[in-house]
Amino acid sequence: MLTTFKMSKWFPEPVMRISLTIVLFMLAGSAYAQPSVVTFCDLLRHADKYNGKEVSLRATYRYGFEWQELFCLDCMDKGKAWLDIPSDLNDASARSLRKAPKGAGIVNLTLQGIFVSGGHFGHMGYQYKIVAHEIRDVAILQKGMKSLSEEEKIEKRWACGGSNPK
Repeated sequence: MLTTFKMSKWFPEPVMRISLTIVLFMLAGSAYAQPSVVTFCDLLRHADKYNGKEVSLRATYRYGFEWQELFCLDCMDKGKAWLDIPSDLNDASARSLRKAPKGAGIVNLTLQGIFVSGGHFGHMGYQYKIVAHEIRDVAILQKGMKSLSEEEKIEKRWACGGSNPK
């Protein structure tokens, strides 16, 4: 014969159910790790610490025909990162990305995603990549491709690590 457990007289059944529900929601919420907010340079300087982790950062994104890269002028010696933009990016991120120039350009953007180090990513063999989950706050620095000297002038002024970044 199956017996049922009676709730204590101090905690009636409805109170216990509500309390249990609240505790379960709190536990579920704490299981979701918030991304580490980090500068692009700190990310590359401490790649082992962030490898495989969710990160949030602002960087400069330069892209064109068959190439794309994330960088910051303050740590060019540490390298650049491949930006992997999945086709199922959320609507808000897709709208933000549509603000970027078509085909080629340089933009500053804030992104959240999984950082991966220790590989060869993209056809240029970047040492790092970030698989984006969210992209926002896109600021256009340059539309299309310019001469190298023009691009350097723009980057020195407005790119990540520049004198007046957007």
